[in-house]
Amino acid sequence: MDKLILIDGNSLINRAFYAMPALKTKSGLYTNAVFGFLNMFFKVIEDVKPTHAVVAFDLKAPTFRHKMYADYKGTRKPMPDELRPQIPLLKEVLKSLGVKIIEKEGYEADDVIGTIAKNTDVFTYIVTGDKDSFQLVDDTTTVYFTKHGVKDVDEFNSQNFLEKTSLVPSQIIHLKALMGDSSDNIPGVKGVGEKTAIGLLQDYKTVDGVYENLDKIKGKLLEKLVLDKDNAFLSKTLATIKTDCDIDLDVSSMRLTLPFSLSAKQKLLELEFKSLVNKPALFPKEEVVVTPEEQDSDAQNLDLNGANYLPPKTVRENDLSAIQTLKTDLVAIILNGKTVNFSDGEVEIKICLKDNILDQGVFEGELSLPLQNIINSAKKVVVFSKKEFRHRFCNSIENLSLQNLEDLSILKYLTDYTGKAEDVLSAVSFYGLDGECLASNALYVYKLLDQKIKEQDLVSLYKDVELPLADLLFEMEQTGFKIDLKALSDLGLEYQQIIAELESQIRELAGEPNLNVKSPFQLGEVIFSKLQLGKGKKNKKGYSTSVEVLEELVDAHPIINLILKHRQIQKLNSTYVEGFKAVVDRSTGLIKTSFNQTVTSTGRLSSKEPNLQNIPIRDEEGKKLRKFFVPSDQEHVLVSADYSQIELRLLADFANCKTLIDAFNSEKDVHASTASKVFNIPLEEVTLEKRRMAKAVNFGIIYGISEYGLAKNIKSTPALAREYISNYFSEFPEVKEYLDKSVEFARNNGYAITILKRRRYIPEINASNRNFRNFGERAAMNMPLQGSSADIIKIAMLKVDRRLKENGLKSKLILQVHDELIIDACKNEQELVQKILVEEMENAVKLKVKLTATPAVGENWYEAK
Repeated sequence: MDKLILIDGNSLINRAFYAMPALKTKSGLYTNAVFGFLNMFFKVIEDVKPTHAVVAFDLKAPTFRHKMYADYKGTRKPMPDELRPQIPLLKEVLKSLGVKIIEKEGYEADDVIGTIAKNTDVFTYIVTGDKDSFQLVDDTTTVYFTKHGVKDVDEFNSQNFLEKTSLVPSQIIHLKALMGDSSDNIPGVKGVGEKTAIGLLQDYKTVDGVYENLDKIKGKLLEKLVLDKDNAFLSKTLATIKTDCDIDLDVSSMRLTLPFSLSAKQKLLELEFKSLVNKPALFPKEEVVVTPEEQDSDAQNLDLNGANYLPPKTVRENDLSAIQTLKTDLVAIILNGKTVNFSDGEVEIKICLKDNILDQGVFEGELSLPLQNIINSAKKVVVFSKKEFRHRFCNSIENLSLQNLEDLSILKYLTDYTGKAEDVLSAVSFYGLDGECLASNALYVYKLLDQKIKEQDLVSLYKDVELPLADLLFEMEQTGFKIDLKALSDLGLEYQQIIAELESQIRELAGEPNLNVKSPFQLGEVIFSKLQLGKGKKNKKGYSTSVEVLEELVDAHPIINLILKHRQIQKLNSTYVEGFKAVVDRSTGLIKTSFNQTVTSTGRLSSKEPNLQNIPIRDEEGKKLRKFFVPSDQEHVLVSADYSQIELRLLADFANCKTLIDAFNSEKDVHASTASKVFNIPLEEVTLEKRRMAKAVNFGIIYGISEYGLAKNIKSTPALAREYISNYFSEFPEVKEYLDKSVEFARNNGYAITILKRRRYIPEINASNRNFRNFGERAAMNMPLQGSSADIIKIAMLKVDRRLKENGLKSKLILQVHDELIIDACKNEQELVQKILVEEMENAVKLKVKLTATPAVGENWYEAK
């Protein structure tokens, strides 16, 4: 059955622009709106499986509606500078995809869509963010309405339309005639809203019916209708989509050809939309083949966008003997589901894995020994992820040489990082004829990235820090962190008891014995309707009872604090107690998290399954969670050390601020010292509250905080916060100069840089959109500090691990969280371990400011913090 998708190009690209971050190519071309549009377009293709497609656009010329009503769309803001050039860019991309574009002078995209939908004998799917198109819904036309951004889509068809809108499609015209449309500046009847308009249409069907029955309408509503009768009928005409435009209705010219062409794929790669072309159903499986001469050309002439390159090769399946023919200078070994691909760029061998032993990482035949031989004899072996590669083979192959493994994921992360949290592997096309990963492609991409890492002066960061860190993280994941299962269960029981008591108290204060405390709707009704603690913000789901809303009401009634406490304990119990129970190994009591090395924009590590990086530490309840993390056995103890104010120390060093440098090196209380200067009071008069406020100022400066943000943090007014920030920069002018230079550097270069030359690209910093630009400026201030602290803790981890091994100690590094390292230490090694930990952390790098690591020892993580 033929299916035609009709897309309102202007509507969808506008939605995409505001839904997507400010993406730019390396040449500075904004592409976020085009990227978002294509994401939505490809999703619709995958969902609907259309045979035909048309994208309709508005033209700049006035339409018949403008000529009829001069103020039509008169309230719309001008198109943002970042969006304007993306309209013609999108049209270029659509043409490369072979998608028909239709635009008609004097008419809008809606009119083009309406004409096609009503005059072609094809099932039609309209994709738009404009409710005007609802009037086109019928038995052969469905509207996909983009509610938020480009992913949240609601389907309106002839079966569900009445239920969803309380009207039939043709009444949408009459609805707008009565209530108007602020987005198009259609006047309607002043004072008549959606609810009233729907009621009138349910009674009288049409605008004409309403005015034919004015004798049945009373009061102010009658006055409004009579007064604005002309506007009602004008609005009806403005809201009616034309379905008789003089356009080409040849359906055959609208046919969609899939998969898209190689030239279309190349166009998307030129725009750096690498993730979009990794869809075998949409893009050709045939790959570009280049000659060996081209393959061996200078790496500077190779383009990462050409990562779909396949060299001439011989693919041999399950031929173990062929492995012996591989050159061992540079070899790729790529795991791909149930197969593994070996390649030296000329010969490629694919080996299938046995299903029943797949999880053990054992290959069909006797492949473990040849694999070991290849790895140990090759000068370089390219893999996607060194850590994951080791996990796959650690139990099946012994004595592997790890020094020659090259990690594509880390290379990609370091050389081409944009600041978005993403799977860096999916950003590069490694796919071949049958849609699977190919080792020959990996070799090609490796050469490109190897060249880029040299050009960007990141070789040391890669070779000396990130690559060896992958091995250390592997060992930490293998070791795990032991959980006291009894303590975990006890805390769960304690939390359940607290939750029950809180619910009882909340019901009593609410005067509602059957209140469901977990229901935001019921809580909203109690807080705002019954107790009348404020006006509240109401939507279709009731009053908002978010934390931000409740925190504004903490002094209004004791029930608010109880609700906030209930939510806190409920979250701790479900996320951590119950969450950890699901992942702990009951036989060993170990939790083995997985460290993410290639995700964060600052270079920090993160972890998952479970996430041990976000355990709350600010309040006592959160700290309790650390009590059930314990040493591996009774012969061990936990030893930890935590950097003290490392980002502030880096700020003092980078800004070369003598006052702050002296304060840190003389071990003064920096927050108290700052309070004395910012609030203009003697040091001895600094109270705990003033110190707390100064601490907020100190750390706020690092994050480029606004006066409004600081005012909220210190519970003050924006005017006072502005004064405090001004006082801070007056006392520490070097800091202001440094932060300004950081922003200037990022604006001129497009990225910020850390102490180890790690980059974060910040395309937003040159945006004309103020919100985007402010975000970019804050990132430019913060990235060198936060990113450098991430660099330093990684150096410290490697140095600590090296010292432990050099001293022949059995103690092991088991966790890194933010600025803290934790070691599972043998009790008879405890003193030396603590000495090593502090020494290596404090001497990880040489700065003008002394780094301080505060040690702790305990029988659980709570005590060792």
